[in-house]
Amino acid sequence: MKIDAKILGGAILVVAIVVILVVLAPNLSKKQQEEVSPTQEETTEETTPGEETTTEEETTPGEETTETLGEILSKAGDIASVKYDLIMTSEGMPSTTQKVWLKKNKMKTETTVEKNTQISIIDMDAKTIYMYLPAQNIATKMDFSDAPESPIESVENVENYNPVVIGSETIDGKACIVYEVTVEGTKVKYWVWKERGFPIKVEAETSEGKVTTEYKNIEFEDIPDSVFELPKGVQIMDFPTE
Repeated sequence: MKIDAKILGGAILVVAIVVILVVLAPNLSKKQQEEVSPTQEETTEETTPGEETTTEEETTPGEETTETLGEILSKAGDIASVKYDLIMTSEGMPSTTQKVWLKKNKMKTETTVEKNTQISIIDMDAKTIYMYLPAQNIATKMDFSDAPESPIESVENVENYNPVVIGSETIDGKACIVYEVTVEGTKVKYWVWKERGFPIKVEAETSEGKVTTEYKNIEFEDIPDSVFELPKGVQIMDFPTE
């Protein structure tokens, strides 16, 4: 069983809005992924009758791009299990690093701020999140089954985003396709690894300034199911709903 992209979107909505944008990007419908925005320049070659006309994407010198954006993003569907470090930087704020594990319909994150560690375990089948504090050996259980659907979360609304391919770039030795979307007035720029269809970097221009998200130490490996379980003996409390 592979990671369900919409499931990932719902889980990540609770963790960080920027991550949602990144993970849901591979869900863009093929029609919309290959559609050229009115603001995007088209480069065509003269063809003889009966010969197809193709659109070329901007590439770095010496690099040839033959895959469409849709074909590259679709590769993320082959990812069954992955772990990585998520580094988020906002203007005027210190960067934060979050360790992330993803497998099928489960997600775990670990964040340490000023020596305080917080772990989140998300189960999209059960529609639950456990916020675990190792130092206190306490976990808070939250139900998010009634959470309203965000237009960012909904894959049905991607036609409003009109992705525009703007070029190619290599980051950490990984050849990436670069494209932009605008979500509710916020411009978001993505660098997606061509080989895997996995995000490497995201920049969002918000009213508070630029927010940069980087994906480091990416490992595609089978993660033990035990990683997504709370330790034995943890005191579990229900999160108050009123």
